Formats: sequence, structure tokens, C-alpha cells
Amino acid sequence: MFSKNKQAAIRSLVAQGCQIQGNISFTDGIRIEGVVEGALTGDVTASKKGTLVFVAEHGRIAGGIKADVIIVNGLVEGPIHAAQLLELQPKARVCGDISYRQLEMHQGALVSGRMNPILPAQEPTTAALEVQQPEAIGTELPQLQGVQTQRNTAAQIPAARRAEDSSSSTAKTAKTSSAA
Repeated sequence: MFSKNKQAAIRSLVAQGCQIQGNISFTDGIRIEGVVEGALTGDVTASKKGTLVFVAEHGRIAGGIKADVIIVNGLVEGPIHAAQLLELQPKARVCGDISYRQLEMHQGALVSGRMNPILPAQEPTTAALEVQQPEAIGTELPQLQGVQTQRNTAAQIPAARRAEDSSSSTAKTAKTSSAA
């Protein structure tokens, strides 16, 4: 959807020195060089080429971002959802969870939060669609029958091992009483 020639045009700008408090909804692209305290949401339905957010080196966003393509080289404090591509340039600082379809992370970029890829929808397999029969519920599986647990009774422990254990405990008791 997004190649170098077909990216959304940047039609909006929050210039350096500007500070906006409140949520911003936009079409096409927006460049942030100032400070935004609120969420940025791209309106995908109104844009033919998708939506683009570019956070410049001195730009700062205190809120979430949701767009098709997001390029960060500044500071973002909040969740990021890039429906297509998330590019974190060398001076990017992100404090929040991010989700993305494609990720490009340059050396020097920092992320403090979860990174969740958006995976293509997978068709359910026939094995996942099989339903367990009601009579099988609650019965023990055949491969588990006869498996011994770690608990052994005294009758199951061989006599030689019991004698070995009792002699070592007698020696420990003797050392303890002679030390006292």
C-alpha cells in the first residue's frame, strides 16, 4: 500500500514552538515539530493513500497515535498503532505499547513498552475445529495411565535405599549431638 512514491501527502503541520492540547483527527499526512498533548488519529476512510504521521526530532506527543504509516524521530508518550509501517528513526523515544504490521527500527531508537506485531488473519485449521465428544470429557488419557507420581510409599522404596537413607540420617544425628 505504501511505497516511497505513493505515501500520503503531508498537509498539516504543528510547527516548532506550537503547543496543542486536545485530540487531533486528520486525513492524509501530518508533521509534528511542536508539542501535542492528546491523541492523533488518522481518518483512513477520507484518505485514498492512507494516513501518515511524522514526528520530527524536536516533536513531542503526550497521547496515542493511530495511523497507517508512523515515522518517529522525536518523543512519543503513549500507545502507537501503525496499521502498515512503523519507522523508528535514530532519535526516536517511545514510552508506550506499540502495534505494527511492519517495523523499521534504526540504531539509537529506544522503546519502553510492549512491541506487538499485527499478524495477518490465519484461517482456522480443521484440527482446531474438531469438537471433543461429551463422553470423553473427564476421562483419563490412555498415554497417562500407569504413570507413577513422585510420591513413593515406604513399600515402594527398595530396602537397600531405605537402609542407606537411615544410616546417613544416623550419621547426621551423631554429628549434631557431638557438636553440642
